[in-house]
Amino acid sequence: MARLSLDDFIDAFAAKLVSEGQNVLRLNEPRVRDGLFRVYRSLDDMVRSAGKEDAEWRRSLLNIKSVFQPSPIGSFDRFEALMRTKQVYLTDHPNPYYQDIMIRIPDAAAKSIVDRLDKPLSEVVTKSVQSYLAA
Repeated sequence: MARLSLDDFIDAFAAKLVSEGQNVLRLNEPRVRDGLFRVYRSLDDMVRSAGKEDAEWRRSLLNIKSVFQPSPIGSFDRFEALMRTKQVYLTDHPNPYYQDIMIRIPDAAAKSIVDRLDKPLSEVVTKSVQSYLAA
């Protein structure tokens, strides 16, 4: 399989969340932290099941998984930092709720992004968002 870029994954992940009605990530909420940890575990399962012969695909999954790896205190600093780099066009971080990440993709644009995903990326994003939403 082709290499999966981290940027493409994060854009698709955000679009899929919006298409599922999730426009805000409140990073201090236990529900959100639990959801991000479920994504991490799901990506870990995907890495384990990826064939060793497809090193590029496995490396891509490992890069994505590392973004969702929680810190020793349970925060998701890498994920938060990556989402903040998208602030100009994809997300917003209004004060006084600085820990909130608002995904600013219109529903139609989110649907278009999700619909245009290649099958491998679509499967990874769908599994990741389903893991995030499972409770």
